[in-house]
Amino acid sequence: MEVKLQENKHPNQTAEAAYKDLIAIDKQKNTLLNTLELFFNNEKVEQWQKKHHPEGLDFFQNLVGGTPLIILSGDVGCGKTALAHSIGTPLAKQIDKRVVVFETPSNIRGAGRVGEISNRITDAFEQVKSKIKSGQMGILIIDEADDLATDRDQNQAHHEDRAGLNVLIKQIDLIGRENISLAVILITNRLKVLDPAVIRRATQIIEFIRPDKNARRLVFQCIFSGSKLSEKDYSDLVEASTHPDTPYSFSDLIQKVGKQSLYQAIQSNQPFGKDVYVETIKNTKPSPLIK
Repeated sequence: MEVKLQENKHPNQTAEAAYKDLIAIDKQKNTLLNTLELFFNNEKVEQWQKKHHPEGLDFFQNLVGGTPLIILSGDVGCGKTALAHSIGTPLAKQIDKRVVVFETPSNIRGAGRVGEISNRITDAFEQVKSKIKSGQMGILIIDEADDLATDRDQNQAHHEDRAGLNVLIKQIDLIGRENISLAVILITNRLKVLDPAVIRRATQIIEFIRPDKNARRLVFQCIFSGSKLSEKDYSDLVEASTHPDTPYSFSDLIQKVGKQSLYQAIQSNQPFGKDVYVETIKNTKPSPLIK
């Protein structure tokens, strides 16, 4: 049975808005964007070499011949998946080319029949490669990558899991050898469970963490844009969002607490401000940490 891939063309307005809404992870955004540009913008790379190393640079081949794999790692609710889904638009604008982003389905493993995982992984990669037209660039997102790329030495690793992992590694290697304009983004909450062979192939591992006090202030400045809050109000919000045991995630602050406090302000017919947010967060526990 053919794997059904999600497919989105970039640039598009929805992705552009989503990318701009990702707050306080500028370092991760810039790292991912710049890494992808180096994968795809051969002219920029070659011009750099001609300017600075006209006689050649042996180490340069490590860049042009590298495996186009990036791993996004970190806790839940910190923007990994949202960034992967939206990065195609700023990338398309930066390299002035159409970018097509594909994502494997949540049931990529199939029903567990013999050989099914391997066949579905192969089918996904072959579909993507066949859909990338001349002049286009492709990105394949594999979310919850630990489902496919778990360390082969794990005691619970089944034969089918090991076979699927071997096929995944083979398909990633083929992209580099076949010189296809395709990058692969693996997203995981648990980097430590990924197989070392997968980790070694990653050109870039970008880590996401829960927001510290400076990042939380940026989040609150965005949430309360249009509300008349003082510097003390923002300081109070930062203090109120300091949990003694488990930090709040970006998703907790924006989606869970932010939306609930906005609903509460509307229901009680009061302004959306510090007081209603602080009251809501007092009664909201942070999402559990992934171990």
